[in-house]
Amino acid sequence: MDRIDLQILKLLQQRIKLSTRIGQVKRRHGAAIYVPQREGELRARITKQSRGKLPPQALDAIYREIMSNSRAVQGQAPLGLLRASAKAVMAPARWHFGACDKFVSKKTWSELATGIKAGSLTLGLLTGEDLGAILKSSKSRQHFLSDFEIRCDFTRGLEIDVPLAERILVVMPRNQGVMGAVNQALILIECKSTLNAVKKLANSMSYRSLCAEELTLRKSSSLLVRLTLPQRMDAGRLSERLLAAGKSLGMQITTLGVYPGTANYGG
Repeated sequence: MDRIDLQILKLLQQRIKLSTRIGQVKRRHGAAIYVPQREGELRARITKQSRGKLPPQALDAIYREIMSNSRAVQGQAPLGLLRASAKAVMAPARWHFGACDKFVSKKTWSELATGIKAGSLTLGLLTGEDLGAILKSSKSRQHFLSDFEIRCDFTRGLEIDVPLAERILVVMPRNQGVMGAVNQALILIECKSTLNAVKKLANSMSYRSLCAEELTLRKSSSLLVRLTLPQRMDAGRLSERLLAAGKSLGMQITTLGVYPGTANYGG
């Protein structure tokens, strides 16, 4: 057992050296250190190839910390969050990302957005309620829609059935990186009835079996809807179909984010 532990340690040290070199190349070419779809694919592949009695939960936990350390040695900037929701965000965020990731809180969304755009923060973490507050203000809403998008969301702790208002949303600059096959989308719909809008949208896209969660923005006709599709499809194609379907129905739709299932991200 001691001999195996030493072998594991040596392999981890080799991986750290390689990660450091990869980080140098990324910085030289201005590439993003945190690429959620890439990490999701890696962890999904490892789980699929696993043999023996090591359960998926154990593998996911192990690789969560390995990836957290890799990002740290590559020089990843801190993850940003809002001071007002930090208490609700920190515990699930630490569980989601890992022990080596650093966090910085900002007082306002404007400060958080500036840090993300400048690169002093890798991404922003918002609760559904945080996002709702941002979208209520026309100025901050337009700023968000033009420059940012949701790249994934994860539940609080290990709970599964968590309302969208309490989920933690990962915010990154819009169009940063290439998205592959996805099966979830977060959209903003301008209408009075979320349920009817989603049914019409699903029927027009031939996705009658999709699952929908909603976050109603108070004192606004805007509705935030999270869709889980019955099949995975290209992110660009999904976004185009959502916008085209909404336009054909006379609905004002904005795609806030498209991303793989949360299972790929340890959530």
